[in-house]
Amino acid sequence: MTSARTTSSVGRRALVSAGMPAAAFAVLLLALWFGGGRPRPAIEGLPSPGPLTTWGLPLVRLVHDLSAVATVGVLLTAVLLARDEDERRRIARAAAPWALVWAASAALTEVLTLSDFLGLPVGDALRSGVLTTFLYYIPQGQAFLLVTLVALTVAVGALLPLDAGGRALLLALAVFAVLPPAYAGHSASAADHNLAISSLMAHIAGVALWVGGLAGLVAFLPGSAGLPAAVRRFSALALCCFVAVGVSGTINAWVRLGEVSQLWESRYGLLVLAKAAALAALGWFGWRHRRATIAALETEGSRPFLRLATVEVAVMLATVGLAVGLSRTAPPASAGVPGVAQHQHDALGYTLPPYTPGRLVTEIRPDPIALLAVAGLVAAYLAGVRRLSARGEGWPAWRTASWLAGLLVLAYGLAGGVAAYGPAVFSIHAAQYALLGAVGPALLVLGAPLGLYRRAVPTAGEHEDGPWARALSLPWVATALYAAPYVALYLTGLFEAAQTSLAVRLGLQAVVVATAVVFLEVATGVDPLPRPIRPQVRAAMLLAGVAVQAWVALELLAGPLQGPGWYASLALPWGPERNGDQRLGALLGPGAAALTLAALLVLLLLRWRDARRRLSAGAVQAG
Repeated sequence: MTSARTTSSVGRRALVSAGMPAAAFAVLLLALWFGGGRPRPAIEGLPSPGPLTTWGLPLVRLVHDLSAVATVGVLLTAVLLARDEDERRRIARAAAPWALVWAASAALTEVLTLSDFLGLPVGDALRSGVLTTFLYYIPQGQAFLLVTLVALTVAVGALLPLDAGGRALLLALAVFAVLPPAYAGHSASAADHNLAISSLMAHIAGVALWVGGLAGLVAFLPGSAGLPAAVRRFSALALCCFVAVGVSGTINAWVRLGEVSQLWESRYGLLVLAKAAALAALGWFGWRHRRATIAALETEGSRPFLRLATVEVAVMLATVGLAVGLSRTAPPASAGVPGVAQHQHDALGYTLPPYTPGRLVTEIRPDPIALLAVAGLVAAYLAGVRRLSARGEGWPAWRTASWLAGLLVLAYGLAGGVAAYGPAVFSIHAAQYALLGAVGPALLVLGAPLGLYRRAVPTAGEHEDGPWARALSLPWVATALYAAPYVALYLTGLFEAAQTSLAVRLGLQAVVVATAVVFLEVATGVDPLPRPIRPQVRAAMLLAGVAVQAWVALELLAGPLQGPGWYASLALPWGPERNGDQRLGALLGPGAAALTLAALLVLLLLRWRDARRRLSAGAVQAG
C-alpha cells in the first residue's frame, strides 16, 4: 500500500511538472492568436520569414525565458535558501543543464531573429552572409550573443566545486544575463525608450528572482528540515520582487500605451490587463502564504505550503507565456506619452526642455532600477532600527537621519534634475558624479550601516573576517577602487560610451557609488572592520582621495574636451559653450567632492584629538 501511494505521488509530481510548462505554452499560443502575433498569409511580392520563424521565434523565446528563470532560481536556492554546504553544492550543479538550454535557446533566438529581421526564411537568412554583422552591430544580435556567452559561462561554473562566494558570483551573472533582451524588444523603440528599457530591466530581474526562487523551493527543498527557515527568507524577497514587478510593469505599460483608454481599446492593452490580473492573483497567493501556510509549516508540515506554491508556480509560468505573447504584439499606433513621441531627442531618448537652474529641481527622470534600490535600502535600514527598538536597544537618531539623507541625495542624483541634464551638459554631469561619488556615500557611511547590521543580526559578525571583507578593508585596495572609475571615465574613452548607452551609464554610476562607500567605510572608521587601521593611515587615505579629485579637476581643465562626438550628435541649440562648461564642471564636480572629503578629514582629526585627550586624562587620573 505504501509503495502504491509513493508511486502515485511520484506520478502526480511528474504530471504537475509537465503540466506547468504546457500551461505556459498554451497561454502563449492564445496570446499570439489574440494579439495578432500568429503567422499570416504571405502577400505576394513582399518578403516573408515563413511560418517556421513566425511560430518558432515566440516558442523558442518562451523556452529561453523559462530556462533563464530556472537557472536563476536554482542558483538563488543554492546561495540563499539551502541550509548546509553539501546541499548547496548539489543544488548549484543542477543549474548547469538549465544554463545550457538557456544558451542554446539564446543562440537559436539569434538565428530566428535574423530571419525575422531580414524577412527571409531561416536557410536564406543564414546564406545571406549578414549573420556576423547582425551579431556584432545590431542591438538584437548583440543582446542574445551576450546572453549566449554568459549562460555558457554559468553552465561551466555550475559544474565547478565553488565556494559560497563563487556561487554568489554565478547568481549575479545569471541575473545580469536576463537583462540584455530588454534592449531588443518593443521597449527599445518606445516614446521614452530610456525609461521603457530601465523599467523593463527591473521588471525582468524581479520576475526571474521571484518565479525562479519559488520554483527552486518547490523543486529542491520540499522535504528539507530547513524548509521553514528558507520559506521565511524567501518571503521577504518575494514581497520586494512583487513590489518591483508591479511598479516597473506599470511604468512600462504607461510608457507603451500613453493613454488609459488604450487599456480597453486595444488588444495590446487587454493583454496588459490580463497580466495585471495575473499579478493580482499572485499577490493573493503571497497574502495567503503569509496568513496561513508559512505559519502551518511548523505545525502541519510542508504539504499546505507546497500545494499552494505549486499552483502559484503554474500561474507564474503561464504569466511568463503571456508576457512572451505580449512582446510579439504591436502596441497601439498612438502609444506613447502624449507629446513625447513627436518631440523626443533621438540621441537622448527623451524630451529635454532648454536648461534653466530651476529645472534642476522640477525636472525628473524616474529610473525604476535606482528608485527601487533606494527604497529597498530605506526599508532594510529602518527594519534594523525597528529590530533594535523591539529589543529595547537604542540607535542614534542622527545616524538614521544621515542614512536617509544620503539615500535622498542618491535618489536625486540618479533620478532628479541632474540625472535629466547630466547626459546633455558636462558641468551638470560633473556635479551629478560629485553627489554620487562623495556627498551621498559620505552621508551613508556616517549612518554606520555595518554597525547597525551587526547589532540587529547577532550572527552577522561570524563572517566579518571573510577573504573578501579583509581584502576590501586594505587601505591601498580601497583607495585604488575609489580612483579606478574616474581614471576609466576620463582617460579611456568610457565617458562617451556612458553617455550614449543607458546600460553603461547605470553600471558606471553603480560602480562609482559602491567604490566610494567602500573607500569611505575604510577611511572614516565609523563601522567595525576586519582589521585595525591607524588614524594616520585613515587621514592619508582621505588626502589621497582629495588628490584623486584634484587630478580629475586638472585633467578637465588642461586636458582635451570630453565626448566631442557625443555632444556634436546632440546639437542642442541651447547647449553651453563646451570649453567654458568643462571648466565649470571641473569646479562643480571634483571641487565639491574634494570639499566633502576634506570635511570628513576634519571630522576624523577632531575625533582623533578627542580620543587622545580622553586617553591622556585617563592616564593622569590613573597616576
